[in-house]
Amino acid sequence: MKTMLTLSIALGLAVTAASSASAQSQATMNANAAQELQRADRALNSQYTATMGRLSPASRTLLRTAQRTWISFRDQQCRFEASGVQGGSAYPMVHSTCLARLTTDRTRQLRTLSQCQEGDLSCPR
Repeated sequence: MKTMLTLSIALGLAVTAASSASAQSQATMNANAAQELQRADRALNSQYTATMGRLSPASRTLLRTAQRTWISFRDQQCRFEASGVQGGSAYPMVHSTCLARLTTDRTRQLRTLSQCQEGDLSCPR
């Protein structure tokens, strides 16, 4: 009987510890995703500034409008992608991961635009 009681207590403690670790792990994953989004956002802002510096005033206006529209798209797209876990503990991670992914993609697009060669007709100046 004493062995059964000890086993039950040990099992209960293990389940409690696993539940606690799981909640802590989700919180950690949420925080890591938020940090990755901050890094991606800093890289985007840096590249956006560099790209704007290479453009004519008319092209700057066009890029500014495109960027604002893109931000709206990105935010709506990630709300949609994360909607399956809305209200859950994983929502911040899923949402931030989506935002970081799309932000990184946009940074690459802006980098490509800022590095295009003279004579490239698809290259805004």
